[in-house]
Amino acid sequence: MSIERRRYFRIDEAIGVQYSVIDSQGQERAQTEKDMLALVSEHDEKIERLLLELADELPKVSELIAIFNQKIERIISQIAVDNQLVNRIAYKVREVNISACGMAFINDEALDEGTRLYIELQLLPSQKKVRTDGILVSCEQLEEGEHFWRIDFYNMGESAQEELIQHIVKRQSVQLKTRQD
Repeated sequence: MSIERRRYFRIDEAIGVQYSVIDSQGQERAQTEKDMLALVSEHDEKIERLLLELADELPKVSELIAIFNQKIERIISQIAVDNQLVNRIAYKVREVNISACGMAFINDEALDEGTRLYIELQLLPSQKKVRTDGILVSCEQLEEGEHFWRIDFYNMGESAQEELIQHIVKRQSVQLKTRQD
């Protein structure tokens, strides 16, 4: 007889899953993005200062440069809005076996065991989101292009874990009632 090692109830459930690999390059990219934002801010300040100086000497040139700067800012804002929209709809609904400490599902991507992931779960039907880090503890090839992932969650906040536990308990109750009928 095997000893049950699970700490939480598990259910089979359809949820939205979005993930990205956490690695040293990801940390470097985040730093590069911060550096880029600081540089853009610095350039904006220089542009504003020079436009004020230029306004007295060449008002039409100053106005033209200000309009171009506004146009660039609008384009950047639209790109940011589009990226946020893509992130909101990028959840792929998957059939997962999930608990408050991990999940397993079939995925079309192969990654090395031990790969660290940033995971966002969209609980259905409530649309509530749970964010956590995870470590890929197993990636078994099933068929061509299919891999069975097992992920342990870590660094999950207490409120996120409580939200996930409540969701699992509710869904388990619904599933049990359905089986009884």
